[in-house]
Amino acid sequence: MSPTNLSKILENIQPDLQRIEDQAPKKAVSTLLNIVEVSVAESNKLKDENQKLKDEINRLKGEQGKPNIKPNKKKDSNVSSEKERKQAEEDSEKKREGFKFDKNSLEKLKEQRLPIDLLDELEKMGGKKYSDKETFVSAIESVLGKSLTDQYRTLLLKYARYKKRNRKAKLPEIVIDRYEDCPVDKTQLPDDAQFNGYEPKVVQDVIIKTDNVKFTREVYYSPFLNKTYIGDIPSGYEGDFGPHLNSDIVSMKYVNGMSIPKIVEFYSNIGTLISGSYISNRLTKPAYMDVFHHEKNEMHKVGLEVSSYIQIDDTTTRVNGQNHYTQIICNEFYTAFFTTKRKNRLTVLDILRNFESNNFLLNEETFLLLAQMRVSKKDLILLSDYKQPTPYDEHEIQEVLQIIYGSGSQRKQSKIMEACAITSYRQETGIAVVKVLVCDDAPQFKLLTDELALCWIHIGRYYKRLNPIVPLHQKKLEDFLKCFWEYYRKLSAYKKNPSPKQAKLLAKEFDTLFSAKTGYDALDERIEKNKAKKKELLVVLKHPEVPLHNNLSENGARVEKRRQDVSLQTKTNEGTKAKDTMMSVVESCKKLGISAYKFIHDRISGKFKMPSLAEMVKAKAVDLMIPL
Repeated sequence: MSPTNLSKILENIQPDLQRIEDQAPKKAVSTLLNIVEVSVAESNKLKDENQKLKDEINRLKGEQGKPNIKPNKKKDSNVSSEKERKQAEEDSEKKREGFKFDKNSLEKLKEQRLPIDLLDELEKMGGKKYSDKETFVSAIESVLGKSLTDQYRTLLLKYARYKKRNRKAKLPEIVIDRYEDCPVDKTQLPDDAQFNGYEPKVVQDVIIKTDNVKFTREVYYSPFLNKTYIGDIPSGYEGDFGPHLNSDIVSMKYVNGMSIPKIVEFYSNIGTLISGSYISNRLTKPAYMDVFHHEKNEMHKVGLEVSSYIQIDDTTTRVNGQNHYTQIICNEFYTAFFTTKRKNRLTVLDILRNFESNNFLLNEETFLLLAQMRVSKKDLILLSDYKQPTPYDEHEIQEVLQIIYGSGSQRKQSKIMEACAITSYRQETGIAVVKVLVCDDAPQFKLLTDELALCWIHIGRYYKRLNPIVPLHQKKLEDFLKCFWEYYRKLSAYKKNPSPKQAKLLAKEFDTLFSAKTGYDALDERIEKNKAKKKELLVVLKHPEVPLHNNLSENGARVEKRRQDVSLQTKTNEGTKAKDTMMSVVESCKKLGISAYKFIHDRISGKFKMPSLAEMVKAKAVDLMIPL
């Protein structure tokens, strides 16, 4: 029996099941329905595994496996919570709602066979927009009367409704490069024609052309000194290519996402002779990239200082055929990318410390952390002989672990080093220590900072991954998700107007929401797990400036994936570092509201008229008065 048929059968008998009043049979039915859910899930899993085994057997026989024909639309495959998140964060959906009669809405009403004379009256209202339902209904009543309005009210509201767009005029932002008069042909004018001013029209256009320069340099020779003097060329023109072309190469690669062959093709088409190796060198070599490496380093240092929280995520990448990880560190002012071989706690700590030298502290706080990491009492006793108030450096702590464990217990040694490094980091005074880390529930992000804020969007995805087959369970899940996003909406509103009283109410409401027992076991298990994460999910009540989701860093991960669509991998350490740096520069320019093209050209041309990214991050934080 297919899951669809089973679901229909259960839906047909659902009314009979709901009429059961005795608790014992009711409990038994609930248990059986949960068994059905588990059985269907296991059956689907086994079917998938069975098909994979069949395909593998066929391939071993020299045949082909089952063709992977994707359906037009996968049912229940979208686990994204973005739609719900956006709706929950809007102050009011009605504020974005308006009403009007235009050609399209009148056509749809005509299809509903409304009387012609009524449509003629409504057409008179065309061109007028109404910001709320009450005003719109009143306007209709003044035209049609109350009786007809009440009769067709539902249809009129349905087809006249539209969503308001957040538009802004683009014309004031356009910089005019030249002016050109457009005179009227006087021979076509009648005798009584009078001059009545001008009518402006702005047209945007771009001219792409070469700007090849041949410098004639004066040459003087001194026989007495046996020395030749040659006239200097302008700054930026020292090589074979000018500053505009050199900056455009970087912009095409890192802003527009073009590959090197495509950049070569572009220049070839406009008549510029340039090689792929030259472009590659400009994009990767330290001689050209160090100015941007410095910008990124200083920006990251300031970015860690100006905010009470940092968001973090990671995604897989490839470096010369080897698996690596791109770490995305950000807040609302900047984004920084770091490609690393590993993604453990020590790696994350290196990034949070801006790659300052690591220290390892073995004291009482370290032992509390080790207990949280489930290091045995026996190991704690062995380590107690090496407690000291001053930190070890990396070589010294490794020597201690070598004495205790030798070359064995590598996983245990890693845990101990992580705990020592975390303790040292939390007590740092020379660098900015992150107070709150916003992330998903991955283990490498835990215990690093005093507080950890979990992403509500990630939590919402777990519920959307549930795919109940029992109609009653589908309804239970739907009802819970409504309550879940309604609570999220309240948290979003709290961020704008925080108060101690509201924080207490929301904390109590959290307990109520995540103490629900629905009778759908898979849902109840998920609710119980989220209840255990109360502290991490409600950091916003203590720190209203902290975001409820981790979308900023996830957007950074998408940037890395889009880069991989163009260039599958980087080949060298220089190329990897350049890629991280330029993605950091481009994404941070977006957040700071400046042109990445202009910033890149400013630095490559050597003009340095624009302030550094670090200065702009600091200035923006001061303007917004971000609490530290």
